[in-house]
Amino acid sequence: MRLSLSGEIERCAALCDAADALLNLFFPQSCLACGDALARQRDRGVCGACWKRIAGLALSPPWCPSCGVPMAARGDASHLCSRCIVEPPEFAAARSFGVYTAELRSAIHALKFDGRRDLGEPLGRLLASACRESWSAGDLDCIVPVPLHVRRRRERGFNQAAVLARVLSRELSVACREEVLGRSRATPPQVGMDEQQRAHNVRNAFTVPAGAELRGMRILLVDDVYTTGATAASASRALRAAGALRVSVLTLARAVEDY
Repeated sequence: MRLSLSGEIERCAALCDAADALLNLFFPQSCLACGDALARQRDRGVCGACWKRIAGLALSPPWCPSCGVPMAARGDASHLCSRCIVEPPEFAAARSFGVYTAELRSAIHALKFDGRRDLGEPLGRLLASACRESWSAGDLDCIVPVPLHVRRRRERGFNQAAVLARVLSRELSVACREEVLGRSRATPPQVGMDEQQRAHNVRNAFTVPAGAELRGMRILLVDDVYTTGATAASASRALRAAGALRVSVLTLARAVEDY
């Protein structure tokens, strides 16, 4: 007798649970954020409770309509932050999914430094949810990930921004163009640098290859973390110099003071 659809689902779930139990017996796997045991077939390195906490780190308006930094509630939602009033950024607008802290930081570090590319799928979907709050697919001509220098990409084996951008591309049905932006020179890691040092470190660090047709394009620049905006500004400057009409910036996380 043929099982109903619900019966098939229950049977598959039971088989997955049995496989999890067997694998965890011999090769225990724990949540990279809290250390609790994982259900391998359902979780991607992070347990369900920690994914819920990551969702709780999502940024909510009001934020600066230019750089996206969270702001105190104001009656005028178009009010710029003091920094953007004094020094408008190189990009049209920037948004981030959540605050760069706690479980979200752990997940990004695992993707970036531990080679956990399997986290790209769920993190990319979080990125897509943030994108949809500010842009529609019709507002964008292509998605461009912030590139790594060839030497660092070789060491790491992949570019975490490109992993996220590919998921975002699929979710939004917008082309991902990894070939149109490159690193003209290797730059030291920016951890521990202040704002001025970061800006100097990435100044003129990006290049658009000859023959890349960007004139009039509306580009969404994607990276994992926005700290001071120095990387986004330098990359946006290169894209605009190559003819891009507008560059918007989307990152998975935003470093925010007092969190």
